[in-house]
Amino acid sequence: MSPDRPQFTIRRYLPADLVRLHGIDRSCFPPAIAYSLGELRFYLAGRKAVGLVAEILHQIAGFAVGRCEENSVAHVITLDVVPEARRQGIGKALMDALHEEFDRQGVTAVILEVSVENLEARRFYEKLGYRAANLLRGYYNGEVDAYRMIRPGTAAREWKGG
Repeated sequence: MSPDRPQFTIRRYLPADLVRLHGIDRSCFPPAIAYSLGELRFYLAGRKAVGLVAEILHQIAGFAVGRCEENSVAHVITLDVVPEARRQGIGKALMDALHEEFDRQGVTAVILEVSVENLEARRFYEKLGYRAANLLRGYYNGEVDAYRMIRPGTAAREWKGG
């Protein structure tokens, strides 16, 4: 991180963060893709949910939500970074912290969905070791296709020797 950029910290989600995270999600995604307040609350409240928040100078600059699902698979629900804080390593740090938590829980694979129209996000996830597994037609409100991407968890990578 360059010295002229403020440092950021990663912490666990707190219920008091919900309204701010909802606002960030609505600023990062079109209305047809952004989560409602109820949906976001649902994803963050689950017993196996992992919610992480990035702060710059005590202001929320981004967040990630994931959860462990059946068969040792984890699902990245969303990754959001406010536009003015992008390209500072926040998204990567949030994803790294999410992967670390998933690894602690013995996850063997992590999945996520990304719009076929969002080339920048697809390239970002590819740099993190994700690969497109299949095309989900009409994934976003029956209108926009998405790729389901998958990344082997640490246990799976170690087992395969890579």
